[in-house]
This record gives sequence, C-alpha cells and structure tokens, in this order.
Amino acid sequence: MQLNRTIGHAPRTEALVRDVANLPGPCVGCAGCQGICEALFDAILIPDIILRDRHT
Repeated sequence: MQLNRTIGHAPRTEALVRDVANLPGPCVGCAGCQGICEALFDAILIPDIILRDRHT
C-alpha cells in the first residue's frame, strides 16, 4: 500500500507562524526564557480567539 502525505490547509497556523517570525525577540518576557513556549502562543492566539466572534 502506498501512502502520500500532503500539507493540509491551516490558515490559523500559517498566521501564527507569520506572527512568531515577525517578533522582535524570542519571548514575551518570562523569567528564565528558553524561547518559544506556551506563554508565547497564548499571547498571540488568545486575543484572536476572544475577538473572533465579534468580527461577524
């Protein structure tokens, strides 16, 4: 059996990658920063999640 894997369409993930790439530094200022972490993803995604329903 042959299986082909393709990249799925994920516009929110693509937007997240663009936001992370455009950051001026590697973190959001946590003590002991070790780079990209859950706090960084939360800082980027939560405002969009909260405001998503208000755009309609």
